[in-house]
Amino acid sequence: MMMPKSSDKKVLKPYPLGWKAKIGILLPSHDTGYGSYEFRVLCPDGVVTLETRVMGGRLTIEHLQRMREDALHGAELLATAAPDVICYIATAACFVLGVEGEKQLLKAIEEKTGIQAASGGSSVTEAFKFLGVKKMSMYVPTNEELTAKSTQYFEDQGLEVCACESLGQESLPNINRMSPWEIYGDVMKLYRRCPEVDGIFVTGGCFRTLEMLEVLEKDTGVPIVTTTPANMWRCLQLVGVKDPICGFGQLLEKPR
Repeated sequence: MMMPKSSDKKVLKPYPLGWKAKIGILLPSHDTGYGSYEFRVLCPDGVVTLETRVMGGRLTIEHLQRMREDALHGAELLATAAPDVICYIATAACFVLGVEGEKQLLKAIEEKTGIQAASGGSSVTEAFKFLGVKKMSMYVPTNEELTAKSTQYFEDQGLEVCACESLGQESLPNINRMSPWEIYGDVMKLYRRCPEVDGIFVTGGCFRTLEMLEVLEKDTGVPIVTTTPANMWRCLQLVGVKDPICGFGQLLEKPR
């Protein structure tokens, strides 16, 4: 019996990266690594993230407005890698724009690139609607001026902000130094102060939250929405990836 030649053997080729979906993220230039790390942790099998940084800086209105100026160029750069969706991920930068300003930016990105777009503020809002949240509390790193814009943004979206804990920080490295369990303790205090809410928003990809999200939800009994999981959920929803992501709260586990 003749043995098959080696050239007759079928060669199994690996799936290409992002064979289910490629998610383009416009990452603030001041991110020190944790924001991009969280996105990679949350990617289901077959999903990859592509990053382009847009000019940011300190958590001030002036620096966050500069991100908007750089966003369209960043989206054009991402578009050359053919992502399935482009996400302007920073929530505070969206709150500065306001609801209508955020919508205008998404429209401009889609028109410029031909690719569907998502954004931090709208992702969180859609997540709260999906979870049935109408009354919320906020735990935010920002100064008083930015926190007021955040509150106004959610009220303009029809949500009731019942309580807020603001750290008054403008420096990202200071926020990154907080441990997940320090944030857990602060949010639990906020919840005990105002337990009648339907959900809690912990804003900012700069907060380290993934390690404690599931425990925090169990201990408060309400959905906890944070920036990166909300953006990932919205992007996966837009591109039609159905895989549940377990261990990081109910938003990512529920069918989308």
